[in-house]
Amino acid sequence: MTTSSAIDFFFDFSSGYSFLALPNVNEASKTSPIRWRPFSLGVVYKSLGAGPPPLDTPKGAYVMHDVERTAMQERGKFAWPAPFPFNSIPAARAFYAIERADGSATAIEFANACFAASFEDGRNLSDPETLQSVVASCGSDGGAIMDAIGGDDIKAVVKEVTDEALRAGVFGAPTFVVGGELFWGGDRLAHACGYAQSGAATA
Repeated sequence: MTTSSAIDFFFDFSSGYSFLALPNVNEASKTSPIRWRPFSLGVVYKSLGAGPPPLDTPKGAYVMHDVERTAMQERGKFAWPAPFPFNSIPAARAFYAIERADGSATAIEFANACFAASFEDGRNLSDPETLQSVVASCGSDGGAIMDAIGGDDIKAVVKEVTDEALRAGVFGAPTFVVGGELFWGGDRLAHACGYAQSGAATA
């Protein structure tokens, strides 16, 4: 019997394409070990001297339209969060604080709830009250988690994961990494799963 290698799912809470990848990631998690790794795409962009395409360019306009069109086709519901892009670091910190306090399953539930709140309901996750309400909706202690995200230890986790993403060569979100191999984009998840299950990742 072949044992699948773990797949690191690097995503940013302010990434529309990370939002679009969620249904397939949740489904793939039933058969493949996937580690959810929220990181700061903004820090990665800054480190690489890059950034998303400006919205007033053809590529920028296309990306916005593509995310909205795909979400409506696949979900039937979409709303751009206001503002967009937003500061996703507090949500990433909350994910790791919840993971530490309540386990990975609750943290993943929180991640899904965050994306629904922002890209389906248009809510602002960078607003502390909004973020706390999403935390509480998953059964975690909203006040305790919001206190935790201000701690140096949780801040360090997000920094460490972002640094790990940079070392792995991550330049966008979502990116799947397995056995040092990168698969960029939600449409590459099946390829990542196949690679993980083939044994190539551990060869």
